[in-house]
Formats: sequence, structure tokens, C-alpha cells
Amino acid sequence: MRKLSIILIIILGFLCIYATFNIALESPTIDLVHIKEPAVNTIPFTKGEKLVYDVKYKGVKAGKSTLTFHGEEKFNDQDAYHITFFTRVTAVTDNEELFADKDTFLPIEVNRTIKRFGTFTTRIKEKYDQRQFKVDIRKKSKLRTEEFSIEKDSPIHNAILLTYYCRAKSNFTKGESFKISLPVVDFEVKFKGIETIKTSLGEQEAYVFSGSPTEFKFYLRADDKKIPLRIENPNALGYSLEIKSID
Repeated sequence: MRKLSIILIIILGFLCIYATFNIALESPTIDLVHIKEPAVNTIPFTKGEKLVYDVKYKGVKAGKSTLTFHGEEKFNDQDAYHITFFTRVTAVTDNEELFADKDTFLPIEVNRTIKRFGTFTTRIKEKYDQRQFKVDIRKKSKLRTEEFSIEKDSPIHNAILLTYYCRAKSNFTKGESFKISLPVVDFEVKFKGIETIKTSLGEQEAYVFSGSPTEFKFYLRADDKKIPLRIENPNALGYSLEIKSID
């Protein structure tokens, strides 16, 4: 179930990666490592926005995830956005609190509390040094504490925060693909075009993206807000996220 929790967080972030940059037709594959992060001057979401998802296993509801934007706050004397992501599936709850740089949506600090039925609570703190391209991670439970660091060759992104960062972007071109590097995995994402999909909120026009080498699809509502509507990941034991409500 721990693997499922991690996968849910990673694939949710891919809902927005496509919109991160305006990609030229002459260069259909772009490595995001070498692209400077632009400041985000306007955002298509407001304080208090709450996105609720059904977590499904082979089409059957298995839990719920809630993604909440809490707006701007001061964090360690830095202007930051505060976001939470809470998931409850069978025998597992995972509560994640994130603080992101206000201009880039790069993570400053992430705190997770994971509780599995019959086990001790695990608390994870991730502290990011974006100048050194480094994240220090501390995992603590009643039985043990583990500390380690991950270093990359560029600023380190967070999948959930990419959702918001990318929603603030605009154009994509059908067939374009690009790479992104997260702390522990690299992906290539391709924009497939626009489809009409059925959701609990009715039929929706959606931007469609697929990933490689991990097979997954994700759908963003084809409007200015780019609400993440659905994530399908057949390799994640058949689990998916589907939008239930928007507050």
C-alpha cells in the first residue's frame, strides 16, 4: 500500500506537466532540466479551492483523495504557497503538507504523515535547497529514524506542486513531448490532443497526456483553469483517480 500511496502522488503531478512551457515545433522533445523557471504572475485558482477525487481499483471505489490550495503564507521568512494533499484508501491514510516558492512553485518543504492499519505512524520531512539542487529527507517512526539526501543536476520539482505550476501555463502542441526529473524518477510525457470524457460532473473536454516508460494517462479540463479530471495508471495495480467535486 505504501507503493500505491507514492504512485498516486507521482501520477497526480503529471496532470499538469504538459503546460509547463510553450514548446516550439522545431524542438518536440525538451529536457526541463535546462529550462529556466519563469515567475508565475497570475494563477487560475484561489485560496480555498478544493479538488476531491475518488480513488478507484479496476473501476470500483477504494478511497478518496483531497487536494486543497490554502493560498499565500509566510514560511521561514519566505513568501510561499501552502497546499495539502490527503489520501485515504483501505487501511492507509497519507496526509501531505507542502510549502512552495511563490514565483516558481518549486518545493521549499514537504511534510507527510502516513498511517497504515496495524503499524506505527511514519512522519517524513523533506527540506529543499534549490540552489544546491538537493533535498534532505528524514523519516521517523516509533521504531527507527532514517536520514538521507538526494542531489540532482537542476532544481528539484514535486509532482503535486507541478499540478498548480502547470495550470498557470497556456499552450501545447499535439504530439509534443518532454522530460521531467523528480527526485527518484525521470519521465517523458506526450500531449495526445483533446478528447471528450465522461466524469461524475458530466461530459468534459479534456487535454490528454500519456507517459513513458511507465504507462499512464491523465486528463486536464480544456479551459483556463485546467482542472485535473482523471489519472489512469494500469501499472499501479489498476488504481486511478477520478474527479468527484470542485469546491
